[in-house]
Amino acid sequence: MGVKYSAQESQELIQAMTNNLQVANEVTDRLSSGCDHLISSLDSGELTGAAYTAGKGLFTEIIIPSIKKLQAAIDDIQLELTSYKNADAQVSGYGDLDLDQLKELKKLREEQLAIVETQIQARENWLNQITDLFSLNWGKAFSEKTILYNTKSQIESGIQDLDDKIEKLEFFVSEVSQYFSDSLEVLGLAIQGATQLSKIIVDSDGNYYADGVDMSWVQKMKDVKIVSHAKRDFQDSETRAINKASRDMMLSDDGDAYYRAELKKRLKGHDKSEWDKIIDDYNHTLKIDETGNIIEIHSLEQGYVVSKNGKYDADYTHLVNKKFDELKAQNFEANSVEFWSGVAQIFSGLGVYFASGALEVLSIMAGPPTAGTSIVAGTAASVSGVQYGNVLIASGAVTSLSAITKTALQNGEIQVNYSSNYNSWQANKPTSKSFGKKISGRVNGKKVDNIRVDAEPDSGKIQVQSGSGKSGYNLDIDIEASTISSRQDIVNWVNEQSELNGLGKGAKEEVIKNMWKAFKYLTQ
Repeated sequence: MGVKYSAQESQELIQAMTNNLQVANEVTDRLSSGCDHLISSLDSGELTGAAYTAGKGLFTEIIIPSIKKLQAAIDDIQLELTSYKNADAQVSGYGDLDLDQLKELKKLREEQLAIVETQIQARENWLNQITDLFSLNWGKAFSEKTILYNTKSQIESGIQDLDDKIEKLEFFVSEVSQYFSDSLEVLGLAIQGATQLSKIIVDSDGNYYADGVDMSWVQKMKDVKIVSHAKRDFQDSETRAINKASRDMMLSDDGDAYYRAELKKRLKGHDKSEWDKIIDDYNHTLKIDETGNIIEIHSLEQGYVVSKNGKYDADYTHLVNKKFDELKAQNFEANSVEFWSGVAQIFSGLGVYFASGALEVLSIMAGPPTAGTSIVAGTAASVSGVQYGNVLIASGAVTSLSAITKTALQNGEIQVNYSSNYNSWQANKPTSKSFGKKISGRVNGKKVDNIRVDAEPDSGKIQVQSGSGKSGYNLDIDIEASTISSRQDIVNWVNEQSELNGLGKGAKEEVIKNMWKAFKYLTQ
């Protein structure tokens, strides 16, 4: 049986749980107050006797710890009810939903769309074959095509609406399935405990009679680990795909913002099944400098313009024009080692590096005045590549459409192209991303500066560090993001780390805040 959702029933559940939580809090408050008063009276000597002394042991060892565990469970339910409301808000506006029906209807709409697209193509082909438009009923055919396009648009809109409902319902199910189970187990054990405790008899001498009483619930309650699941904001599939691609790239903040915006434009209007290829194709057009900025060089009539993260960059533009002017003045042959060393120098000046042995390629496009366009290898046939610093220019074919320059050489207009250095960036990119400002404090009795919080996408860890792999770490501790379900888990972890005990309250709060940001980055 598939998933079915009722907005009315969900609202009734929320209201019932809200009312029950209010009653539960009142009961546990009274129980806690009564227990505190009893223990206080026993300690003060107001109540004396063997029975009271025996009762004190029962309360301090079993009843009071159970009440505290019960209160923790109620607090957990309160938090997760808030999370439930957040998830419910994503789907409640749709009323009643049936996941199987939604998927079946989507399949039907996709079949209808395929039929309409086939009809549109048939009319397009027919119209293209017409030689005398006015001798045939062209107006009717054009009108039919317009109707088909309108129908296509309506079906596509309907499919998108179904996609939204399916995504949000699946998000709701994945979220709420993890709520309440641990706390409800504690509540069940508490009810069992109350039933069993009522069977215990204590005589006037303080002797217990627990024949037939099952006290296994006490240990079971202690063993239950209460995990509070904080609310998670809904993200559509496009946002999730872009977030995943962003984590894989590890660009600078400005580079990441530009990258996300460009991906959003490229994914728009395409089916989800195409997204991975679109993202991969775009990645392999990128030129990335050593600090994670996206570099683009555009040829104009009077020179070249360089943009960094989609914005004009005066320094890079000046450098490119200056270097290419120097190359033109020297008038090197197109496939000479000197020419390509000069081009490599320009790239390294921009911080765009190509890994040795990688497939990133430089070449030139020559268009002699008397002949058609041809491709000329970037290096002489006897030279496999040109090394400049840590840059290797390998011979091969053009794989990019991004023009760097048009240089007037003796054999005609030269179009210099360079491919993406995406593969090199992937091999040498940062492995972690830092969050928040760096913190100072005492670690193991020593003053330590530059304590930072890093997220490591590949390992899924959140690190609290000071120092580096080269100089050594004054502080180096981490936690798996998969073990975190709420901000409180981070608070507990920070408080448990002996290395962080010397941090002041403000510094600890900063660490916790930055770790929460890192957690959301890794899990978004």
